[in-house]
Amino acid sequence: MYWYVIRMPMVELVAKKALERNPDIGLDVVDLIVLLWMYSNPYDSHRRQLSSMRNILKMSETLQTPGGGLDISEEEITQIVLGSLQKLKNRKLVYIQSAGVHYIKGTLTESGIKLVHDSVRTPILKRVTAEFGNNP
Repeated sequence: MYWYVIRMPMVELVAKKALERNPDIGLDVVDLIVLLWMYSNPYDSHRRQLSSMRNILKMSETLQTPGGGLDISEEEITQIVLGSLQKLKNRKLVYIQSAGVHYIKGTLTESGIKLVHDSVRTPILKRVTAEFGNNP
């Protein structure tokens, strides 16, 4: 098995910085990565599919081992994303659309968009959107 280090995505850096500034936000870094990942897709009304959310989490240092690799299965990553989406849904920050277990799409609510705007400065949001805004 080969291990490699992946550069931390901008969305993860922003999520960690937002948590530093707002420790009482009630979300963890994975929740904020998922929330910001949906926000960064303005071309599709702040939506992302499950596969896209899994992919961004695979790149995040938050889920990597200290050596830089992943030590969790695809199913475990899926469960992490679904747990985060459920938490965000319970807080009325996202809508979840699904058709069976293979097609799941999360969409930010107005409350979710407001939380992002309140937690992250505009210039940083523009950088996140510029870097990831065209990846459905």
